[in-house]
This record gives sequence, structure tokens and C-alpha cells, in this order.
Amino acid sequence: MEPFLIFVAPFLVVGLSVGFLFWWGARKPKPKR
Repeated sequence: MEPFLIFVAPFLVVGLSVGFLFWWGARKPKPKR
């Protein structure tokens, strides 16, 4: 089970970070130039 977690952990972290960035962008829309 540990190798599976080690292999999936990076993808999970990236997915959460990307999702948080999209949520933050939708919450606070930056003014486009």
C-alpha cells in the first residue's frame, strides 16, 4: 500500500494545488489588462 501512496501522493498534491488556484481565481478575479 505504501508504494501506491508514494506514487499517487504527488499527483494528489498537484491536483489540490491546481484546484485551489482555480477556486482562488474564481473567488478573486484579477483585472485583465
